[in-house]
Amino acid sequence: MKITQINREVCKQLRVDMNEAIKAKLEEYGLEGEFLNGSFDDELVTFKVDIKIAGAMDKHDKQLSGSLSWYAKHMANTFELDEELILNEEYLHGREKYKLVGYNSKAKRYPLIMENIESKKRYKFDESIVRNNLLRRVA
Repeated sequence: MKITQINREVCKQLRVDMNEAIKAKLEEYGLEGEFLNGSFDDELVTFKVDIKIAGAMDKHDKQLSGSLSWYAKHMANTFELDEELILNEEYLHGREKYKLVGYNSKAKRYPLIMENIESKKRYKFDESIVRNNLLRRVA
């Protein structure tokens, strides 16, 4: 198939095909990556490409992790507890157990990113889940 004009559908298909094409070569080098969103006009498409070491955190996860360190220090000072305790604690919400994996400092209402210990799915929470759990521990 010869492409004579670039449009949204062509871009979507190109991205899928290009991701399939680079997957094996990246694995050969021990890397992971993909073509992401881009911009286009009738004759040109520009994709953003992310390539990282296999298993490494992406840019967003690194940012959440860095903010989490700050949050753990803040909570450790507030409750006079060890930082590691806050980071390794299992937090109960209903009958489910969660682990603290990130902190989004830009999110006002639900800044905590927590991972369900059983399902490994991530959810956003407000700070009350950590505060209530730590208050019970201190009391």
